Amino acid sequence: MSDVAIVTGASSGLGRDIAVLLADRDWQVVGVARRGFHEDRIISIAGDASKRETASHAVDAAKQLGGVKLLVNCAGAGVFGPAGSYSDDAIARVLESNLVATIMFCEALFPRFRSDGGTIVNVLSSAALTGKANESVYCAAKWGARGYSEALRAEAKGTKARIISVAPGGMDTAFWSERRAEFMDPKEIAAIIVDAISRPVNVSEIVISRS
Repeated sequence: MSDVAIVTGASSGLGRDIAVLLADRDWQVVGVARRGFHEDRIISIAGDASKRETASHAVDAAKQLGGVKLLVNCAGAGVFGPAGSYSDDAIARVLESNLVATIMFCEALFPRFRSDGGTIVNVLSSAALTGKANESVYCAAKWGARGYSEALRAEAKGTKARIISVAPGGMDTAFWSERRAEFMDPKEIAAIIVDAISRPVNVSEIVISRS
């Protein structure tokens, strides 16, 4: 049976580019997105990635295709503004999309990967490395995801699981309402990530920025 990957945030941007590139490289791919999507060669699962039942549904679908060997957590959402301006809904949205979703899918697959082998890629952001004005809640979520990834890597030591965290800078995607000349091409970032997955060496953290 084929090796299978689950990619969250797969309907657009970096998540979509990663999912398509994995399919190009003969992975069976299950893509997760809030409203679902259509993409040839990718099984679409519609659901909120921060909910345990969505993760369970995605894993069940993946198991029908083959052995689940890869999880790419790429779901995320951004709400920006000065501290003190965030509504309860905005805070919940940012934390759930960027942090809770990562935890839920890792909870579903990490025990399996520890014993059977598998790779988890948690896509963070440069906001997981440096505090930024008007991004306080987003930074909190991404720093949390980075801490979770570090703890997961410590638990994975001596097992068959591999944990890779990726911190890219700004990318030219619909995530941003305004595009900037210095933003990077998400297809190039996707290629770096997929290449790291395929290498036999142990890559644990990737920081990507425009030189």
